[in-house]
Amino acid sequence: SFAGTGSGPVAFARGLKASFERTFVTEGRWRMLADGFGVTLLITFLSALLGTALAFPVWLARTAKVRVVSICAKAYIAVLQGTPVLVLLMVLFYIVFGKTELDGLWIAVIGFGLNLSAYAGEMLRSGVESVPDGQTEAALALGYTPRRAFFRFVLPQAVRTILPVYRGELIGLLKMTSIVGYIAIGDLTKASDLIRSRTYEAFFPIITTAFIYFAASWLLALALERLGRRLDPAFGRARRDKEVAA
Repeated sequence: SFAGTGSGPVAFARGLKASFERTFVTEGRWRMLADGFGVTLLITFLSALLGTALAFPVWLARTAKVRVVSICAKAYIAVLQGTPVLVLLMVLFYIVFGKTELDGLWIAVIGFGLNLSAYAGEMLRSGVESVPDGQTEAALALGYTPRRAFFRFVLPQAVRTILPVYRGELIGLLKMTSIVGYIAIGDLTKASDLIRSRTYEAFFPIITTAFIYFAASWLLALALERLGRRLDPAFGRARRDKEVAA
């Protein structure tokens, strides 16, 4: 599609420029990508909030001493981990909420949030179990209540343990939102596909979409990595030592 009229580097450059203009400039199509990316970020952010919030009750139910509750939690985790997210979204969109007026965006948030909660709940369980019992016993001996001991000592250590895996799940969530076009949501991938269908140009829409996902995933990974360093006590001590030396 870059050939234009004639041959050689000049013709190729002209064709490339024309393709760029058709993809982004004509009819302000770049706005479609910008709006679609905004929808992608919104779904990712809300799904991450929902999935993280649901991870705590999932973890509590998974570790409950009441056998029925624990079995139900195991079944919940098994079903969500074993069901493709696209299938889950279609079940929610066409069956569970098919006769309601609920917007597809919120259905996507629910679907991705439920999926993330199953994984994050198991991550939280393994992270808490990795903290030695002596940490809680020492806190109780110092006069902390079990609740305060958990949130003051156990949970921060568990978070530092699970954060690398959790980071991977969030990046996967961001990239996984590319399937929401199947339930009629105009995200980044859907906007790219619409531009391609209108212009019959594949190069710029696809390459641009891939680059945006890469850049967003890289920035998210960088932000979570910085958060992990700040949660590391060694990082805090090094920063205090640096401030004292200054």
